[in-house]
Amino acid sequence: MKKSLLALVLAVALAVPAMAESMWVGGSFSYSSDNQEWNDRSGSATSWSIEPEFGYSLNEKWDIGLDLAYSSSANTDTVYGFNPYIGPAFDVKTMDIAPFARYHIAQIAGVDVMLKGSLFYLKSDVELRGVDHTFAVNGYGISVAPIISYSINETWSIGAELNFAELSFMHAETDDDWEDIKTEQFGFNLNDGSLISVGFSYHF
Repeated sequence: MKKSLLALVLAVALAVPAMAESMWVGGSFSYSSDNQEWNDRSGSATSWSIEPEFGYSLNEKWDIGLDLAYSSSANTDTVYGFNPYIGPAFDVKTMDIAPFARYHIAQIAGVDVMLKGSLFYLKSDVELRGVDHTFAVNGYGISVAPIISYSINETWSIGAELNFAELSFMHAETDDDWEDIKTEQFGFNLNDGSLISVGFSYHF
């Protein structure tokens, strides 16, 4: 019994460093602000997001991991809660979780071309300021997008997810009788307004 326990402890002790060498953490952060004026009205729109990522390389071809995201977007106006060009003043906070798998297509001179498939779930809390009403939107779906990564050194890499070529399916619906909305979407770049998202990764 003692020998079996010792063998198990040694196996775990040897496996943990090997796994760590195949792990990475990374992510991205974005922020934008826009000020508008229309006749006697003025308003602003701001948004930001933080998207950490954790992953593990199974072998030279396959990786698995988890994307997390938190984003906030809002517009404000000084007149009747209405923002010109945008509509009613709102505040939206969204949480997103997405396990994924990546397949390495080709590696050339430090450049790694991959295909990333994700299953995602998101929840948005929406506040309509002009009418003083709040509701939630729940959504889920699947997406596939190409990625290009460049190894700066043995530890750091920079990657770009080509969102304009992302193929997605998403189902979303509200939990509110007043805003009773249910939608299903299929197409390119449904979940991210940016054409390209860039982030850094640290490899153990």
